[in-house]
Amino acid sequence: MKVTNLTQKVSGKAYTKAPKFLYELHVKNKLYYDRERLQRLLVRWHDAKINSYLFTAFNGASVKDCFQLAAIAPIVEELKEQLIPTASNYRFIQENLEYFQELLDKGFEYLVLDGQHRIDTLVRFFNSQYFFKPEEIISMQIEGEKGVIDIEGTFDKLPEEIQTHLMNSIPLIVVIYETGDLRELARIFITSNSMMPMTKHEKRILNYNPTNRWLNDICLHDINVKDMFKNIGSGMTGEYSLDHKGDTLFVAEMLMYICNNMYDGYDTDVLDNILGPYPKGKLKVSDSDKETTRKILKVMADGCTQYDAKKLKKFTKSTFYNLFYTLSFIMQKGNIWGKKKDIDGKFKVVDDAAFVKWFLDEEFKRINAPGTKVPYKNATGKTKYSIHEWSFAKHNSDQKHGRKESVKGDGGSKYTFDSWARVQYLLEDLNSALTLLKNHSIIASVGSRDTMSRDEALVALDVPLSMSDDVEINEIVPVSKGGKRELGNIEALPKDTNRKQSDRVRRVA
Repeated sequence: MKVTNLTQKVSGKAYTKAPKFLYELHVKNKLYYDRERLQRLLVRWHDAKINSYLFTAFNGASVKDCFQLAAIAPIVEELKEQLIPTASNYRFIQENLEYFQELLDKGFEYLVLDGQHRIDTLVRFFNSQYFFKPEEIISMQIEGEKGVIDIEGTFDKLPEEIQTHLMNSIPLIVVIYETGDLRELARIFITSNSMMPMTKHEKRILNYNPTNRWLNDICLHDINVKDMFKNIGSGMTGEYSLDHKGDTLFVAEMLMYICNNMYDGYDTDVLDNILGPYPKGKLKVSDSDKETTRKILKVMADGCTQYDAKKLKKFTKSTFYNLFYTLSFIMQKGNIWGKKKDIDGKFKVVDDAAFVKWFLDEEFKRINAPGTKVPYKNATGKTKYSIHEWSFAKHNSDQKHGRKESVKGDGGSKYTFDSWARVQYLLEDLNSALTLLKNHSIIASVGSRDTMSRDEALVALDVPLSMSDDVEINEIVPVSKGGKRELGNIEALPKDTNRKQSDRVRRVA
């Protein structure tokens, strides 16, 4: 009786291969390691772990761990057959086909799903780049020769017969998948990776998901963003460790914050949902939210790049949350905190370096304000210090920004708040500095198109409705530079002309 699995999306076969199979694929550049979508960052094992793996591999236990590869060519052919314009998942299949076709065009034969660290270890050993010191003696004997040979040291110092044996006769289990899409192949990696425990966020970010691709793109490809996270003084540990893609966790949290300004995105179940293989729309993330998050991060990173790295390391991850919130008050239209002061989306940062310098100077004063540390005597009579419950430094340790009280004059606090003290403190400090920031050309007002609709602009410029499809309304002083859609600052231009001069100030005709 035949049984058909109607939901199966991947199929693979297990083969027994020698190390030479993987070694040659690697050195000939036939293996692709996708550290954005499907792989962890390659953090090389420490010596003890390398020695442990080589010992088990060379001493009879090489088949306990399998290597998992996806064969690119057959997957391309299968995806071509699935690419039907009427299919509901047409766009998803097309993305997958483009991905695998690009790898094939570059000469890759296999996508590595699991085993990159073991392959790296084997390649380094066979290239004599590693001195093998096994935890116990491994002794081998060459047929027809007296005596035994202990397997240790570098590969090139071993007898030729031993080299051949290690390269060609050690059995490895290699599973090769010939069908599947990126979403399912990512699942294979996540569920099979047992050599090094994965953090919860690593499992999230490795899912094939448009938002995950966006997060990886920012954190892996923006040089200044990478530099910023590298120079954060403390707090980038555990799930936030850069080795575990903690920078993408930070950005994901900020993206969730931009969605609703209420910190729900820090909840594990929300992040699991948004960044999972099949997002359920629990919290809707728009392209506009992503763009706002990207713009704020750009200001932060570009400003931090010009700040003294030694001084930057004085600040913890909490300060970088605070910098993001502070920028969101003025850069995000509709920000619920910025709206309290009518500053939401009303300003753009003109001088990134100067803004970051101003903010960090203020943050240093907030964290170290007189009265923050409260002396007390311990059981032995020695003077110790605790952080005052109403101080900004204490609020700073509260990641979800719960309803903590702030009282002016206590714990170095400048303000009195009965709720959300951390963000309100930041908002108040920013609002009081707006005039200073504007006068020093650090920020500038952003214009608006709300004053006039497109139809009203067409009538004002005497453009007939019948001809309106061929023109666009251009602000001579762009909205991004403080201009408004109003008579005297608008003109009708052909579409191509308008787009070529986008965001540039022009002389008034």
